[in-house]
Amino acid sequence: MTGEAPDAGTAAPDTTTAAHPGTAAAAGGLPRLVAVDEESLTGAELRRLTARVRAHNLPAEPGRVALDVAEVVISLALVVLYLWGFGGPVRELLGSDATAFGLGPGLVQALVLALATVAGAAVALRLGPAGLPAAGVRWWVPTPADRTGLTSPSVVRALLAGVGAGLVAGGAPAALAGVGLAGVGLDAAFGAALGLLVVAGAGALQGSGATSGSLPGRVLDLLLAAVPVAGLGLALWAPAWGAWTVPWAVPAALAGAGTVALVVWERGLDRLRAGELRARASAAMQASAALLSLDGGGVSRALGTGPAASRAFAWVPRTARGPAGALLAADATLLLRSPAALAALLALASAAAVAVQVPALSGGIGLWAVLAGAGYAGALAGAGGPRSAGENPRLDALVPLGARTTRAVRTVWPALAAGVVLALVAVVGGGGVWPAVAAPAAVVLGAAAVRSAYRGPVPWDVPMIATAAGALPTGLVLHQLKGPDVALLGTLPLALSVVTGATPALVVAQVVAAAGAVWRAAR
Repeated sequence: MTGEAPDAGTAAPDTTTAAHPGTAAAAGGLPRLVAVDEESLTGAELRRLTARVRAHNLPAEPGRVALDVAEVVISLALVVLYLWGFGGPVRELLGSDATAFGLGPGLVQALVLALATVAGAAVALRLGPAGLPAAGVRWWVPTPADRTGLTSPSVVRALLAGVGAGLVAGGAPAALAGVGLAGVGLDAAFGAALGLLVVAGAGALQGSGATSGSLPGRVLDLLLAAVPVAGLGLALWAPAWGAWTVPWAVPAALAGAGTVALVVWERGLDRLRAGELRARASAAMQASAALLSLDGGGVSRALGTGPAASRAFAWVPRTARGPAGALLAADATLLLRSPAALAALLALASAAAVAVQVPALSGGIGLWAVLAGAGYAGALAGAGGPRSAGENPRLDALVPLGARTTRAVRTVWPALAAGVVLALVAVVGGGGVWPAVAAPAAVVLGAAAVRSAYRGPVPWDVPMIATAAGALPTGLVLHQLKGPDVALLGTLPLALSVVTGATPALVVAQVVAAAGAVWRAAR
């Protein structure tokens, strides 16, 4: 350009043909840009370009890869040694009187593998499993690069995670049950084939937008509750199962089915929508942050298993009177319309009833550990209303009640949920004298769940303590103890009852502990 204005009588040059021959001029005489397919980057090329830029900005430290590999190998070796060391005591624990109830090693193998399969399918269905990181969703998805090349690393990671988890879920119970080395290998291969089929099947469903709130997700919730119920029935009425080993044809058939599902999944990767990738990245980021903070509620919300609106029960209480009645009705409606919470409550109650079939857990401190642990988990499953109010304080501000009164009222449904678990254990375990202390103990566990729901964010500003194993985040530990501390201290009369027998003094002590727990949770 010379900076001189063109002559008025001179025709303007044809900029369209100069920019790209054969293209039509756009409005106003500007050229229309046309992309050339040969010059566009594929998904794999775009990832490699990003990796080169990252490596240039953050050069790798010498020997870092070797140290990471050595750390993984040492960790796996320690896990194997721990399992080998625990094998003998576990076999002794499942022996002798346990076979009279039908809770043999074979049933334990089947229950662990079934629960791991259903839980893994639920996690894989919610998280994708094919996806991109948050930055990749923002920068890569708007480009014309193919989705298959962009998401292929996540596919490989998901397959490795599924197969590895299946190896552990299939091989570890077999090793603890005393199966030979060849049998452990076959059971581990069976679990790995199941993991491959679960991950590939979830990936094939990903393109259809299936999540934990869809029909497959609800079916998995029902299966998660059905597995412990079936295990309880088999433990009570079926003969004892010995340790088992699957024939080689079963893992081979499952691996073939998983391979077919993998091919279907790979062919549908290009059809993944941007909204699906964005939701998957958000869920993965929330789940990782919750795991880092040891926040179980955050993990449930990230995986879509928290309280969610559902039409499973259209019934709404219409007999509420006063603010307290309205609050109880609202929490009841939320619980009844949370299929995942109901399934978790049923699964916990059945699992606790199965656990007390083991002689070491049918009485004494072992029974108290089952009652306190499973009861507290059941109370957490029934505390959907308190958790929602803890996350959003405006909900309690809408109720014309004091803050302490509101929290005290909210302990009702968690206490009833804990009571369901304790009652089923009492019925299945033969009762005894400790059920007289169970009702006030359920109130303690409900109050502990409410205290846990209102504990707020983690105080990361608390100084850490230096230990031989590294820095200890004091704020995180104190945050996680809110709730379990009340459950532990408040059920000490229950512990004395299952060890020495219930007495009127212990019943009174448990009632006093229940009142103190509600008072503490309401503050």
